[in-house]
Amino acid sequence: MSGLFWHYVALRIIGWQGFRQRQHLEVDSKNVQRIQEDILLQQLRQNQDTEYGRQFCFREITNLSTFRQCHPLTQSGHYNEYIQRIAQGEENVLISGRPPWLVISSGTLGTCAMVPGTTSTAADSFLQGTALCLSTIFIMYPEVQEMARFHRAFSLHQSDSGIPIVSSTPLPPFATKYLSNLDSLPAAALEITSEPELSYVCLLFALWDKTLRMLEATTTLHLSDTFTYLQNNWLMLTEDLDKGYLNPQLQLPDSMRQQLNFLLRPDPSRACELRTQFEQGFEGIARRVWPELQVILAMDSGYDDLAGDSLREFYCKGVSVYSALYRVAEGLIGVNLWPKKLEQHYVLCPRSVFCEFLPMDHLEEGDQQPPTICMWDVKESGLYELVISNCAGLYRYRTGDVVMVTGFYNQCPVVQVLFRRSQALSVRGERISEERFYQTLKQATQLWAGARLIDYCCAESSIQGPLCSGSDPHYEVFLELRGVRNLSEEQRYKLDQCLQEACPMYKSFRFKGSIGPVRVHLVQPQAFLQLHQYISTSGASQMFRILRRKEEVEFIQRKVIS
Repeated sequence: MSGLFWHYVALRIIGWQGFRQRQHLEVDSKNVQRIQEDILLQQLRQNQDTEYGRQFCFREITNLSTFRQCHPLTQSGHYNEYIQRIAQGEENVLISGRPPWLVISSGTLGTCAMVPGTTSTAADSFLQGTALCLSTIFIMYPEVQEMARFHRAFSLHQSDSGIPIVSSTPLPPFATKYLSNLDSLPAAALEITSEPELSYVCLLFALWDKTLRMLEATTTLHLSDTFTYLQNNWLMLTEDLDKGYLNPQLQLPDSMRQQLNFLLRPDPSRACELRTQFEQGFEGIARRVWPELQVILAMDSGYDDLAGDSLREFYCKGVSVYSALYRVAEGLIGVNLWPKKLEQHYVLCPRSVFCEFLPMDHLEEGDQQPPTICMWDVKESGLYELVISNCAGLYRYRTGDVVMVTGFYNQCPVVQVLFRRSQALSVRGERISEERFYQTLKQATQLWAGARLIDYCCAESSIQGPLCSGSDPHYEVFLELRGVRNLSEEQRYKLDQCLQEACPMYKSFRFKGSIGPVRVHLVQPQAFLQLHQYISTSGASQMFRILRRKEEVEFIQRKVIS
């Protein structure tokens, strides 16, 4: 009875908070310029007595025009020295006092960087983002009352002075309390620190509940990896459901194992039912094991279409995949108000961060201070690099994200995230974006009879140094395919031909011989699942398809089988 009561309370409170936030957004979206200017001045006043605030004369800034004159556009490297000092224990550097945590960010250039986190940023992200979108789900899918949440393992690192270093902004305590009452996973499992063990336990309890109507994960990539893990471990999972206790092979503390075993019950009927479905293959498996499943909540980065495609077109056929939030380590950017639409479009939140925009058609190579425009000046169909200022000490910060304005919600721009400027292949200045490369790779895959693309990554040959074969600069591409055992040299060359058709500049360099042909490597099954786990344990906040670190390239190179 206690559990049912708190479940009801959580539903009501989250629904009420989300409804209030939607009302605030309706009002704010009709007064975008005033709200944005107020948010900016509030951020400056909040940190005017910090060392950084005094350096840039925040106390003397009274309007937007002065702010843009006094403060330059910045990238992640601008803050490195300040954040190192914060990590070592100095206070009042970028923000007042000491941040409760530091968040790992992918940085402007796609390299790992730390940014300060604040409790107000976490609360805003939950209230303006998560609560609003959950409320939208409860309205659009009224039968959804609980969900299976697939969590990431929380490994705590600390700076020299003891400040926690996290891979994503933590939920505020009040939010954790409410969401845990809607989760099918027992609270004890959240203490698991190993990614494979946590994935296993999350899947076990989710599979036990046939009536689930919603699945939730941090990103589409994480959920796609979870289904891959299920595909490789379903025999052990169904055996545990049959017997009603956890497999001894799982590396779990005895006390935690006892708690979880106490909550499990033998369910031979459910185990038999699941085995039947798994033996038929994994296309559309989500709807077959959870017949009442209606929606999947997972953030789609916008520059990683493969994970979303994997869910929509294979594992979760027929189920809506709702990317509710456009959120980065630096803060909440936008919310998606349309759960049932296929394309992911986000209304920018005017009360979360102050936004500026760099028109892509005016950006020139080497120009460090190009002119920006504000939220109320952008044009529909325009392409822009997003620049933000937040309350956590980042000002006029180039995120590296390129967005397209697809329309307006009252006065608020509605955007689609296209790609990151840092995520482009370029060995001679040709610049092939990650999104364009993926579309070209899909085209090439269709020319390989029977092949299905499971995962991929690529790197410029210079990353590998002497390990790389061939003297001309080129792209190294690593693929996990299903349906074929090998590719002939002629088949591999199809990818190079498709790239030449898609990118005239690349074709010109290939014709001149100044760029060598693409080198295609096939990797062993689960290689990318292992790569994602390696990258997450090494401190990176996000997995990108274009690898920039030699260690990551060497890791995937060891998985090559052909």
